[in-house]
Amino acid sequence: MDKQRGRLRGTAHKARLTMTPNGRRRLLLERGLEYSKNRTPGLKHVDKHTVVESDGINIHTYMVGPEENATATVVFIHGFTLAAEVYYMQVDYLQAHYPQVRSVLIDARGHGATGGVRPELCTIEGTANDVLAAIHEHAPTGLLILVGHSLGGLTALNLVKRADAELRQRIVGMVLVATSIESLSTQGLPQVLASPIADNVKNVVEAAPNDAQKFRQYATKFLAPTLATAVFQRDTNDEVINFHAAMIHETPLDTFVGFFDDLQEHEELDAAPALEGLNGYVLAGELDDVTPIGQADRICEVWPGARLQIAEGAGHMLPLEAPGILNNAIGNILDVIDQT
Repeated sequence: MDKQRGRLRGTAHKARLTMTPNGRRRLLLERGLEYSKNRTPGLKHVDKHTVVESDGINIHTYMVGPEENATATVVFIHGFTLAAEVYYMQVDYLQAHYPQVRSVLIDARGHGATGGVRPELCTIEGTANDVLAAIHEHAPTGLLILVGHSLGGLTALNLVKRADAELRQRIVGMVLVATSIESLSTQGLPQVLASPIADNVKNVVEAAPNDAQKFRQYATKFLAPTLATAVFQRDTNDEVINFHAAMIHETPLDTFVGFFDDLQEHEELDAAPALEGLNGYVLAGELDDVTPIGQADRICEVWPGARLQIAEGAGHMLPLEAPGILNNAIGNILDVIDQT
């Protein structure tokens, strides 16, 4: 009887939490704690897993598909508080429909199996260095398509801008997913970055566990991929919710802290000249409240060759919420390559 009462109280507690955005974020983080380190889905298999050095950091990199004679390599760059595995649906799609295409993925500094690094090393330029190291390891030659989600989109832009002539010639396509090209401080939602809480955020790492959890929930609201804010109102598979929650839970607090400063001011508008002639897509979620559609429009202004597509009813987490729109964009670029 006591157990039954406990279950009923737990159900009522969760029902109350789902009625508010803060409650849903709290539930998501609780689920992350429960499913962390024992999570599915994810990458079904990896053909090559290598640790490479980038700025003195051991970066975990993954390759799926042919090691030699690939027709092209798709380089997947994940977003803030995520990991390489967030692209598992896209990797599965390529294995099923484009078996001669190689997928290369990374756990960028401060994320996934790479783990925590000092906050001052958590920069977008640094994550671009991580991607360059993965390309050198797994795809030193051949055609490249870059796929960047959220923070990964800024990283992809930084990489294209900094690429030497040989590497830039190899980059034949790019898909920017729920990302921005201007600094977050110029946008409406993340004014939190200029708040006293942001100024004192480094103290949170030293704080008591309860305070640290409150900060993680707070940062999830404003910076982390916001499947957390709406997922419990959507018809989303529980496995996907748990998978996403676990990745947020596994992100070290140093990573949250470290990217605050860079996300506040970093912009990639000067990448525009490097985008000339590049084939690709800009994808945005209709209900994204982290990188609104206006940012997708802004990217298209400086990248006229890009095609804009909006995922109706989706938020920020397009690789998980609307995998089809991303799969199709990658497939369309690969089809163009096959025809040339």
